[in-house]
Amino acid sequence: MKKLREINAKISRNRGKLESWALGKAEKEFIPLYSSVDLRISDYKIAPVDTNIFPAGFNNLSQESRDRASQLFKAYFKQKHPNVKNITIIPELHTRNPFYWENVSVLRSIITKVGYSVDIGIVSDDFTQDSATFKAQGGDDVVAYKVKKEDHKVFTSNSVPDLLLINNDFSERCPKSLNDIIQPVEPPVEIGWHTRRKSIHFEFYNRLAREAAEIIGMDPWIITVETVPVEGVDFDDPDDRERVAAVAGEMLEGLEKEYSARGVSDKPYLFIKSNSGTYGMAVISVSGPEEIRNLNAEGRKRMRVSKGGKPVRDIVIQEGIPTTLVHGTDAAAEPVFYLVNAKVAGGFLRINSGKSGLENLNTRGMEFAPLYYQGVPVEPGSECVICSPAHELVSCIASIAAGYEIEEILREGGCKDDETGARA
Repeated sequence: MKKLREINAKISRNRGKLESWALGKAEKEFIPLYSSVDLRISDYKIAPVDTNIFPAGFNNLSQESRDRASQLFKAYFKQKHPNVKNITIIPELHTRNPFYWENVSVLRSIITKVGYSVDIGIVSDDFTQDSATFKAQGGDDVVAYKVKKEDHKVFTSNSVPDLLLINNDFSERCPKSLNDIIQPVEPPVEIGWHTRRKSIHFEFYNRLAREAAEIIGMDPWIITVETVPVEGVDFDDPDDRERVAAVAGEMLEGLEKEYSARGVSDKPYLFIKSNSGTYGMAVISVSGPEEIRNLNAEGRKRMRVSKGGKPVRDIVIQEGIPTTLVHGTDAAAEPVFYLVNAKVAGGFLRINSGKSGLENLNTRGMEFAPLYYQGVPVEPGSECVICSPAHELVSCIASIAAGYEIEEILREGGCKDDETGARA
């Protein structure tokens, strides 16, 4: 990608200014302890399309990336929580997926490697036994203990943590049992998908990306991604589909003008997503408004619910960025980067041979290939190198944008009450 080489050169020339800018943002905002960022890289754009504040998938990182993550975790804890020795990871409980539990096992090993004692705790009213054993994909047993609470302090029968590390996005509800405890909780449970909105995240991201682009003297369009929210949508209702189609039509017209102005010959297209959620659920792509008006039963079903059966009512329409990365001979691929305190530890390629470069790759059939930190190409001859300046910059901006989200959610009062929708 010629554009990527140009961006890398501009970033390298202005690295000192960018580092000062990022440091200033980090000092003012609550940067999440860790995050993962899904990137799309085309011939004319490089931008994030999703940011997870409670990332799974640590098992897909190379050993080099895991080692770097260990040191970044250690630096963060030494700076923010110098007295912490015992850490309890709070995982998802909805799954017995051995790959997810391999992620938990690897995350624990990453942190224990730098001297911390780590166990696994379950936060759930439905979890009644003292402990349960889950099988990780690598064959190890992961023993998890029920988290109990007394006098504003949580504990398990196995340990009393100095800090809780959340690896659960709490999509359906806010865990009130963790709201008023004396131990620190990282990242805050208030920012699960029960509260987060993709539209807010990308509003902050695009604002920050424009600031960074001005510093390095580049067209901000290259690293931004247009994202428009639409509320109260029922895809089974023709009138609601018409509303969405109208917004999509306006966006496509605007994108065609942007493409023409920059000599981009591709035809623009859009992704329609739930405004809150993860796991690649409730996502469709369209190239014209008629596809929305005439959405078939399968498409309407896909947009009906997200993770945990949560109904989809608020959506975002996002500019589609095709991936030009190919793994092997013909498998479409996109990089996913993992950050600790807005610093890149490493990442992996998400690969899906059953999808084209225009489609959502985070679906059934996806596979993963580790990337390497110190400039090792993904494939011989490939230009996609882990942590090129452009990769690092947009991932860092996305993580800082997540910090802006955290600040706004906490200012508004944090978790929502399940019954009234008011802040708890």
